[in-house]
Amino acid sequence: MKRLLFIWLLLQSCCLAQVIPLSHGHAHNDYVHTRPLFEALENGFTSIEIDVYLHQGELKVAHLPFGLDKKKNIQQLYLDPIKKVIEQNGGNVYKGFVTPVIFMIDFKTGSSETYNRLKEILKNYESMITVYKGDSVIHQRAINILITGNSPLNPVLKEDSSVVTIDGNINDMNNTAVDKATTRYSSAWENYFSWTGNGIISATEKAKLDSLVAKAHEKKKQIRFYHIPDKPNVWRTLLDAKVDWINTNKLNAYRMFYNNDYIK
Repeated sequence: MKRLLFIWLLLQSCCLAQVIPLSHGHAHNDYVHTRPLFEALENGFTSIEIDVYLHQGELKVAHLPFGLDKKKNIQQLYLDPIKKVIEQNGGNVYKGFVTPVIFMIDFKTGSSETYNRLKEILKNYESMITVYKGDSVIHQRAINILITGNSPLNPVLKEDSSVVTIDGNINDMNNTAVDKATTRYSSAWENYFSWTGNGIISATEKAKLDSLVAKAHEKKKQIRFYHIPDKPNVWRTLLDAKVDWINTNKLNAYRMFYNNDYIK
C-alpha cells in the first residue's frame, strides 16, 4: 500500500512540473474537492485553504464539526503529501518556482489550544515551513503557514519567532498592533460591496475597492475578499484592481481564465 502511495505521489509531482503557478489563485475550502491538495496543485494554485478542528488531540480537516472521528488529519491530507512533492521537486512545491505556497489554515476551535497542537505537528516538517519574526521572514522555505478564523494573534505577537502569520480582518487595517503579525487582510465581499458581477462595477464601489487595496499595499500587506461572486467578470475586476488573492472554488475554470484569457 505504501509503495502504491509513493508511486502515485511521484506521478503527481511529475505532472506538477508542467504546471504554470497562479500567483493570485486562492483555493477556497480546498478540502471539499474530490482530491484535496492535488486538484489545487494541478491547477497551479499558490494559496490553499484548510479548515481544521482540534479533536481528540488531532487537527481534523473538515468544514463542519460532524463525523470528525472519520475525517483525515492535516498530516494525512496536506503535510505528508506536500512534503513528498517538495522533496521530488528539488525543494519547491512547483519545480523551478521558488515562491512559496501558502497553506491558509482556518482554526474552527479555540485559538490557543489549536495553535499549540499545530506547532507540535509542524516540528516534524521544519525543513519546509517558513519562519518569521513578526511579519518579516527569517527563513524562507517552501510553505508559508497563514492562520485565519480563531487566530492566535496575541500568542504569535509574544513570540520571538514563529512558524505562522495571521490573516486579519480588513476592518483592522488601522490597528498597527495587528500589523506586527499579519501578512494578509481578508473580509467577506458583501461587507463592502453590493455588486454581484453583472455588468460593470459602479464607480463608487470601484473607488472603494481601489482605496482598500491601496491601503493594504501601503502597509505592505496582501488583501483578499471571500464570498465573492465566483465568475470571470469579478475575477477580472479584482485582478485589474491589484487584489492579491482571488478566492475561488472553480479551480479549473479560474486557471483557464487566467492563463488563456486574462494574461494574454
